[in-house]
Amino acid sequence: MLRKIYNFLDWLIKIGAYIAGIFILLMAFMTFYEVIARGFFNSPTSWALELSIYSLIGSCFLGSAYGVRTYSHITVDLFVNTLSERGRIIINYIVNVLGLLFSVIFTIYGFKQVLKTYELGTTSTSLLRIPMYLPELMLPVGGILLMIAFILQIVDGKAHPGGDQA
Repeated sequence: MLRKIYNFLDWLIKIGAYIAGIFILLMAFMTFYEVIARGFFNSPTSWALELSIYSLIGSCFLGSAYGVRTYSHITVDLFVNTLSERGRIIINYIVNVLGLLFSVIFTIYGFKQVLKTYELGTTSTSLLRIPMYLPELMLPVGGILLMIAFILQIVDGKAHPGGDQA
């Protein structure tokens, strides 16, 4: 049963990564379209920049948990590589607990921000008038995925061996 829960949570993180990838593709398409429309047809869009920014925000927050799970984020492992395996595992637990704490705080305040924006009815200042709680939802959703990633890292309990820098 616990293995199924673990696999489901890991699957959620991968879904977040796939959605982040889709956001990156959308952002690239919108930017390309804007360049062509502006450069060749002298007809800039009113939506490409704003939606590209929201896509960038979504890709960062939804993809960060996958980065934690796959050790794809930037690490400074000069000190950690000098430790024994046991020392690396201890440091790994400390770092993951601190990451989980950060994620919890980030998610709580992200939800508060989304609720406040929703209650105020805030919309973007562009012609699109997008309700701002929609792009802001990426923050707490990404925070939840990040919490799950750190919990799974703690459950795994192993230390990442560090990079292979020259």
